Amino acid sequence: MYICNSVAFMGSRYTSRADRLGIMSAVICTIHCLVVPVLFLLKYWWTSSMGTAPWGGGLPSWWESFDYLFLIIGFIAVYHASSHAAGRYIKVSLWLFWSCLGVAVVFEHTLHWMAYIASAGLIFTHFINIRKHQKRIAQL
Repeated sequence: MYICNSVAFMGSRYTSRADRLGIMSAVICTIHCLVVPVLFLLKYWWTSSMGTAPWGGGLPSWWESFDYLFLIIGFIAVYHASSHAAGRYIKVSLWLFWSCLGVAVVFEHTLHWMAYIASAGLIFTHFINIRKHQKRIAQL
């Protein structure tokens, strides 16, 4: 009986797991995005000092797959967090920032700066969502 009740009411209760997953994903994505320029700088420094390109002229091909992995994890987090969002503006903000991140990943060569803004927006919006739910719980 307890298992059936917890499964039946699971969709109606707010948990901060989705928001925390979203924050973690956005932070890791931001770190990933910050590491790429550093690797490029190191690559250019290495090439100019040694006269050779150690990575064959660019980053490994698997590096870009991280972008899509973060995008998928972010989608799951935004989907769950927005279904229990503390307000309509939070739901809209989560999807807007995730969409911006998706555009930035697809058009990385021209819109790479948008990934930083979208990641920061996702982190901030997830924190606001957690805070609003904590205030709502404290009022009960």
